[in-house]
Amino acid sequence: MKDVGATESYDLELKREEEELHAEAKGTMSDDSQVILTRAEVEWQRKSAPDNALVIVHSIELDRTVEPATATGGVLHCTSPWTIEDETLTVISYIHRTGL
Repeated sequence: MKDVGATESYDLELKREEEELHAEAKGTMSDDSQVILTRAEVEWQRKSAPDNALVIVHSIELDRTVEPATATGGVLHCTSPWTIEDETLTVISYIHRTGL
């Protein structure tokens, strides 16, 4: 397993012999009913399917009374292969070019 999140449009590269899996990892304090994805993440995962995965750790507890804040708990959920259907996506922002 290799953390490639700083250089790629996905977070983890997992290899076993000739098999390779590209995984997007998300952590949230809420349930796992929704996560925020970038356009690049969606495009890469669609390109990588079926050799891809969505890994969510949800229901994380965050203690902000200490410095740095500490995360504990959480429930792991993994979907692989991960198929991203258009009806499961909601646009949450746009860039408007003003022409100025």
